[in-house]
Amino acid sequence: MRERLQSVFARWRSLKEIEALSERDLSDIGLSRAEVIDFVQMPVDSPRRLAAMAEIFGLTEAELRAEHEAYLDLLRNCGHCGARRACSETLAHADQARPADCGFCPNAAEYAARAALKAQAAR
Repeated sequence: MRERLQSVFARWRSLKEIEALSERDLSDIGLSRAEVIDFVQMPVDSPRRLAAMAEIFGLTEAELRAEHEAYLDLLRNCGHCGARRACSETLAHADQARPADCGFCPNAAEYAARAALKAQAAR
C-alpha cells in the first residue's frame, strides 16, 4: 500500500511539474503538454518491454530510437497496450519466442516491417 501511495504522489508531482513547463520548454523537448502527460502516465516498464519485444523481431533498441518520432509512436502504443499479460508471458520466454507468437502486440506489424527492411538491406 505504501509503495502505491508513493507512486501516486510521485506521479502527481510529475504532473505539477509538467503543468509548470512553458511553451518554450515544451518546444525544446519536441512534445506537446498532452504528450508529456501521456508519457508520464504510462507504465514505467514500457521502454523495456518495447525493446524486448523488438528484439524478438531481430531489432535493437538503437535501431528503434534512430527515428525519434517513430520511436515515440511505438512507445505510446506499448504504453497503452491492453495485452500486457500476453506480453509478459511472451517476454518471460523471449529466448524461445518468434514474431509469429506476437500477434497481440500493437507494434508487431511495425516491427515486422522494420525487420524485413533490415534483412533486405543486409543482402
